[in-house]
Amino acid sequence: MTSAEHLTRIDQPPDHVFQQGADAETQLDRLLASARDLRPNLLAEQETTERRSRYSAEMHEKFLAAGFYRMLQPLRFGGLELGVAAFYKVIAMVARGCPSTAWCLALGAGHSLQIGSYFSERAQHEIFTSHGYCISPVSGNASKARVSRASGGYRISGKWSYCSGAPYSTHFMGIVTLPHDGLPPEVRPGSYWFVVPRGGYTVLEDWTGVIGLRGSGSNSIVLKDAFVPDHLLISIDDMQACDGHTAGTLLHDNPLYGGTYTGYSEGDITAVACGTALAAIDEYVRLVMKPNSSGQRRAAKQDYQRWLGNALSMADSAMAICVRGGQLYEEQASRSVKGVAPFDQKASLRLRSMYFTAQQLAAETVETLLRMAGSGATMDGQRMQRYSRDMLAIRTRFDQLERIAPEVGRLYLALEPA
Repeated sequence: MTSAEHLTRIDQPPDHVFQQGADAETQLDRLLASARDLRPNLLAEQETTERRSRYSAEMHEKFLAAGFYRMLQPLRFGGLELGVAAFYKVIAMVARGCPSTAWCLALGAGHSLQIGSYFSERAQHEIFTSHGYCISPVSGNASKARVSRASGGYRISGKWSYCSGAPYSTHFMGIVTLPHDGLPPEVRPGSYWFVVPRGGYTVLEDWTGVIGLRGSGSNSIVLKDAFVPDHLLISIDDMQACDGHTAGTLLHDNPLYGGTYTGYSEGDITAVACGTALAAIDEYVRLVMKPNSSGQRRAAKQDYQRWLGNALSMADSAMAICVRGGQLYEEQASRSVKGVAPFDQKASLRLRSMYFTAQQLAAETVETLLRMAGSGATMDGQRMQRYSRDMLAIRTRFDQLERIAPEVGRLYLALEPA
């Protein structure tokens, strides 16, 4: 099925096999089993996924049937309403088969959490029921963005890059700065998130020439005088700190929807990194268990066993940090909703620094295994080389621990900004 053919039937999802309303543990076990069962296909399609720049339309249908796009979508609107930690576990399992695919899935499906947390009931109803599921890439990387006030909303034009999840998206969520002139009295100037449904934007075929995550569908999105009604915009400040109920906790009666964007957003990427580390371990084991011409296996040598043992310890630690981060997100959101303690910038950045630390461990895992797997593993087309490139792409983004560490320290010391 071509991409164009997929777009003609985006409003006609297949019958779904997931069980809405089943208990969370049962749902998680089923989702993890589905991801595990898809691993052979994901492994076999890695190279094709890179060339295509996205996972296949057939894989998209499998994700739909499994319910992967609905993991964080509210029950009220047909979702599974699973926790953040559960979402991270499933994403890591998918990444163990193909990191690029998991990146595209995570950054497309994961933003249902923010929509369910901060937007109004009217907005959520429109977004979640228009297709029955929501795939909404997010980008603040705007080029030549233009905004003008219109009756009941705004006209927005511009180009947003790095929109991971764009190929199969049902919506797009971008950041724009509202003008000072012409705003209603109740709207303050500043940066806002806005949501546009499919049909109001164009996905460019420009995700090429990158070193890693070549199949992550991180295309650019263009808006040309798209109308965005007032109820599909919210201030970026509304996502940065929570103290008490949010629109989502009142609507869904679940503290899951009471956390901050900063406390969540790096965790999905960390889940991909952890799954990549586990994928590298799988490939290392496959390589060292292969007999050479004399029938000997490198796995029988203590050095290779030691390198594997070290890699396992780092990958397991990274995964544990990632999952615990998701649990802490939910715990802190619950405390905020109950009025015990706000989910503020300090709590958010502490979580974010945990995720970055887990990424460092995952990256060290892949680097170690690449060095010890032998030169053959570094050749084009080899999985270990691909995992190394994917991890490099993760670790060369602008967001890194080194950037936020000073702010984490300052907040911990309760000092004023410089």
